[in-house]
Amino acid sequence: MIPDILGFAFHWTRDREGHVPDTASYETVEDLLADREGESVHLECRRETVDRAVRFVHGRYARRRCAFYVSTDRGFDRETVRSYLRLFSRLAGGAVAPEDAMAHFGLAPAARTQVKNLTNEQRALLNFARMSLSEPEVVFCERPLADVTPATRGLVTAWMGQVADAGGVLITAGEPLREALLMPGTAFYEEDGVLREAKTAVEGDEEDGAGFAGDEVRVFKVPARSDGATLLFDPREVDFVESVNRANFASVRGELYPVSMTLDELEAELERYGFFRCHRSYIVNVQKVAKVERFTRNSFNLTLADAAATQIPLAKGRAEAMRDRYGWR
Repeated sequence: MIPDILGFAFHWTRDREGHVPDTASYETVEDLLADREGESVHLECRRETVDRAVRFVHGRYARRRCAFYVSTDRGFDRETVRSYLRLFSRLAGGAVAPEDAMAHFGLAPAARTQVKNLTNEQRALLNFARMSLSEPEVVFCERPLADVTPATRGLVTAWMGQVADAGGVLITAGEPLREALLMPGTAFYEEDGVLREAKTAVEGDEEDGAGFAGDEVRVFKVPARSDGATLLFDPREVDFVESVNRANFASVRGELYPVSMTLDELEAELERYGFFRCHRSYIVNVQKVAKVERFTRNSFNLTLADAAATQIPLAKGRAEAMRDRYGWR
């Protein structure tokens, strides 16, 4: 452990690929948020850490326009969607019309529905509509994508992207690392009580020019474990491979299977099958990609053609490389 002169305690440990990272980790969420004040950060963390983060943000950003959405925010059951948003519009000074918020988040058809009769997804959208009324400079959300489906996820990410592009601060907490990595800003994951930055850069971004000559035939199966047995997947069956908390998993038909090979080893084998290292923690089967989306000016994600419309982060430095490799314009 190396003490910082500002009083923060940083740790240097080996990352999920066994390398020594060049990013600092924080012993407490308060240290992290103080050091990254004014920046957008996203945390895969325990519930206790979420609660501490909420309290810290309330105090640190007290002089700025803030909007909060945590899991206990369920609205007022007897209000309708329209009356609920009109109330918060008045409290916010009326800069944004409730009708505009309802339209953006797809709530207009439910305008006369009582909050108690909304689905979980509609309640989530209602909370985002509520936050948008104050045109916040700082937004805190607990698991922002937890209750939204692929059909409405774009409404939420578009608004969050607008906040970020306008210079706002986005702080999210409690979500899986994959969702945290989709957000504009820097993602962290909590491990052994320490919050570690999830690196996005891929070492050796340059093309190495390696190829397979002539009629060379090579067979490769992705070895994975399940209930004590070793499963051998055809690469074409694999949607993506991800690294989470120092463990690697292959996603096959919506299920995650642990694999013992490192991402570097898998990348070397899978590249010739149409896989691409889109992020430090992800390798994606490009044949399974249905859409490439720009989240904000500097962040991107890949949407897969599976039933869940799974989203995979595309690191900023890899977007151009992917475009060049596959001739996308």
